[in-house]
Amino acid sequence: MRGERFTMERKMSVRLKLEDSSEGLVATISQRDDAGKVTGNPAIFLVGTKEEAKERAKALARTLGLKTYGIVDRTAAGSLHAS
Repeated sequence: MRGERFTMERKMSVRLKLEDSSEGLVATISQRDDAGKVTGNPAIFLVGTKEEAKERAKALARTLGLKTYGIVDRTAAGSLHAS
């Protein structure tokens, strides 16, 4: 079929993982494909608060045209609220 364009739309997602460490709160932001596999290199950094990490994940999601992002909270405080 000449002249037709076929584009494969890949679903992307952004995931924020929060973990406690001896240096403080570690945030890992990764981009994932529709199969849930990490694409590219994740950003790993120390943050002062969970809100700071959430803002950075939200900003990345917005630049990718996404409205939401996932959070995995593996901190001591986060595990208290897990169901």
